[in-house]
Amino acid sequence: MATSTFYRPLEITDPEAVLKLLAIAETEPPSEPFCEHPYTDEDFKRGEELLLDCLARSRH
Repeated sequence: MATSTFYRPLEITDPEAVLKLLAIAETEPPSEPFCEHPYTDEDFKRGEELLLDCLARSRH
């Protein structure tokens, strides 16, 4: 994908779409996470350790 697509201006001309976007932006974020199986602290720590190990090996 060309990087120029990331810099394209966002133009919403449909009034109904503008109202929907405003309604979404004004609502509070959900209190529950979207993921049904969120990562535990142990999972996060293990993943971080694996990443650091992988990065340490790639430096050699």
